Amino acid sequence: MAQTWGFLTNHALVLIYVVRHHGATVREISSGVGVTERATLAILRQLSEEGIVERSREGRRNTYAVNFDRMAAYRREGTASLTPRAFVDGLIKTLLAISNYHGGDANGATPESLDSGAQDPRMGTWGFFTNHALLLLSISMDSGSTVREMATGVGVTERAVVAILNQMEQDGIVIRYRQGRRNTYAIDFEALRSFGRWSPGEWPLPPELIEVAVSGLRGLAGRAETAPAARERVPA
Repeated sequence: MAQTWGFLTNHALVLIYVVRHHGATVREISSGVGVTERATLAILRQLSEEGIVERSREGRRNTYAVNFDRMAAYRREGTASLTPRAFVDGLIKTLLAISNYHGGDANGATPESLDSGAQDPRMGTWGFFTNHALLLLSISMDSGSTVREMATGVGVTERAVVAILNQMEQDGIVIRYRQGRRNTYAIDFEALRSFGRWSPGEWPLPPELIEVAVSGLRGLAGRAETAPAARERVPA
């Protein structure tokens, strides 16, 4: 059965596609990302209004480019604690490196100098990461967080957290352990790396971006991939 969830929102997928395909049309973006043209156009309009995507006219068609400074400063309201500066900077720098970027932009940004922490954060109602990805960030930063703590951090119900954890556990991405009277969680980074739903459309997400995301989560975890032997794994 086709997977019905992923780690990147449609906003993020549209941005990544525009980064890799400067000058792409709405139809090309829609086909690559795997969402309707109407949805793609609505996302591009919102991103354009926020200055993250810049639209230009080439002949009879509109083309799009990304303003990396604006994108680096953006955070979804309520999730700033789950999107650490180092993690965000790693993703943005990778996007810069794999784009058709040549030299500094209007603000002098380069893959080496761009620093999201040096900018005033821009809070909005949409985000780059789905709740599945935000829960992975939560687990990476504190594997002992309770369902209630995760729900508070992500901004969803406890029932939603349980459902998402169950989905990721079934796919082998999250491993649950019993520690005393509570559950703790770990991430199987190899399963995460090979997960088939990083991109829902026919266009595959750049492998460099997947690698930096997985490496960033591993770095945040600050622990070995295997859980301590003292823990008792909870049967699936």
